[in-house]
Amino acid sequence: MRTLYLVFSHHHQEQLLRLVTTIRQLSPNGIIVIHHDPSGERLNTLPYADKENIHIIPHPVCGQWGDFSLVEQYLHSFRWCLENLDFDWLVTITGLSYPIMQLQKFESYLEHSENDAYAYHFNAFDPNHWPEGTGKKRYLFAYFKLPKNPYYYKLPSNIKAALGSYRIRFNQIQPFFRIISMPRGGATRLGVRRWRLPFNKRFTIYGGRQMININRKALDEIFSFLNENKKYISYSKRTLIPDESFFLNILCNSPNLNVCNDILRHIKWPDNINHASSVDVILSDEVEKAIQSGNPFALKFDVKIDPKSLDIVDKFLGI
Repeated sequence: MRTLYLVFSHHHQEQLLRLVTTIRQLSPNGIIVIHHDPSGERLNTLPYADKENIHIIPHPVCGQWGDFSLVEQYLHSFRWCLENLDFDWLVTITGLSYPIMQLQKFESYLEHSENDAYAYHFNAFDPNHWPEGTGKKRYLFAYFKLPKNPYYYKLPSNIKAALGSYRIRFNQIQPFFRIISMPRGGATRLGVRRWRLPFNKRFTIYGGRQMININRKALDEIFSFLNENKKYISYSKRTLIPDESFFLNILCNSPNLNVCNDILRHIKWPDNINHASSVDVILSDEVEKAIQSGNPFALKFDVKIDPKSLDIVDKFLGI
């Protein structure tokens, strides 16, 4: 059995190289593929040149948080892997993830698994997972990007606060439109309530994590679904944060797949908030807790914030 580790990165190139080197040591027969977001610093490919079973995705896709472009990064990478490589399982990780167990043990677990996919998921309209109304806001409106005001930053803070209050009030007094301010430099969206969805009532809309672990059967199922449901992509392009739903909807609604509700990652969330928009950094005194989770990978690590954390992991792994 061969496992493919698909790494999505956009900065921290020294840490990316360390991650790839460690995976290669722990998985001599594994395949490592890197999709490096071109919207950030250009990837230095020299350390990976002529390395066996280490590949760089050509023509990478620029990504923007909360945008369909993150789904396109996955689709582009999946297609390239299917067309060019021979593998049994595909594991997606970020450039700031790191293995915290012997990967041969992890790969043996996948090889003998009765599941086709491991992905954390839940009903997107369940308020026990996301704040009430999140699923409706994300997936029942068709969103359009509004032009950016290049002079917005010059406005006085009291005017900005008033505009924010008006936006909230506007969303509360009527059910047909939503104005959503996106973080991380994303364009503000105008949402229009959908009256029809491109699937039947038995199709559950799921939320969860964008990272997934899937075998070839599940990967083939994804593209089979997309080929048979052309409107699903156009629908997803108009949702908010589609990468936290797009693949989960396909995998978890399929009658042909066994999907385990486990992401197989130890994730540190800020202040234990599971619906935070980004994960927190694992510090040196938290590495042992991550290792004890029994998961094969943990995130996120940042050697610029805590340079000793990965040294502790390496010592545990014996590398």
